[in-house]
Amino acid sequence: MEFSPQQDEALKAVGRWLKEGRPQVFRLFGYAGTGKTTLARYFAEHVDGQVQFAAFTGKAAQVLRSKGATNARTIHSLIYRPKGEESVEDEVTGKTSMSPTFSLNRQSPISRAKLVVIDE
Repeated sequence: MEFSPQQDEALKAVGRWLKEGRPQVFRLFGYAGTGKTTLARYFAEHVDGQVQFAAFTGKAAQVLRSKGATNARTIHSLIYRPKGEESVEDEVTGKTSMSPTFSLNRQSPISRAKLVVIDE
């Protein structure tokens, strides 16, 4: 695959970051259509270990999957698991309704990932 000079520079920066391991977060910015997701998939293929793709919304996760990040899920689905339901009273109306509850998912694939890519 051939990359633009800006993409090559981004790949080098990511490579340095992966090698050094600090800081804990690497942020890659760019306008829509500049190849950020393509770059993320490329360097994810070269990471020694599991890579997990995540997005803020289900629609964004679906777009990631359509672009080749087959394990893309929402951030919330990776962090939490359904626990049950609880009754919640509306402070204004006084009506009670059932609301789902969640707990941290300590067995989530994200806990074993060497790299987590969050794409909007």
